[in-house]
Amino acid sequence: MKKLVLILIVLAAITEGCKKYPDGPCISFRSVRNRLYGYYTLTKYTVNGTDSLSLFNDSLCFKFHFYTQHDDYNSYCSVEGERKDGNYSQLHWMWNFKDNNKSIIVYDTSASSNGTGPFGYNKLPEWEILRLTNKELNMKTTFSGKEYYVELRKI
Repeated sequence: MKKLVLILIVLAAITEGCKKYPDGPCISFRSVRNRLYGYYTLTKYTVNGTDSLSLFNDSLCFKFHFYTQHDDYNSYCSVEGERKDGNYSQLHWMWNFKDNNKSIIVYDTSASSNGTGPFGYNKLPEWEILRLTNKELNMKTTFSGKEYYVELRKI
């Protein structure tokens, strides 16, 4: 019995130490890229800790899509759809993982609207991944001296 308890304690310590993201799961059988790909809705957007979800929706919609093009094998994200005012907005960027999949670096953007904060044309932030599961993605970045935090939920 003592051996079993000791083994469980050692396994718990190892899995906690191997945790990739601060708020992420201890173990996952899906690759980081496969967990990230999919359709999301923005559920939380803060600037320096202040709820700014309505401000985000003034310039962009809440629909995010992380995907790959099989013909060029690049990774993309699109944020496109209807904004709060009824107008259509479009933002696309190319991205890749950095720091052993702990962050996402944006390296090319195109947009039909100005966006907001770190989202927009020629804005190339690096997002630290705080949580990545099969159903959610939480990230933060510092851009122009402000901290931005987003929570995305798969739809």
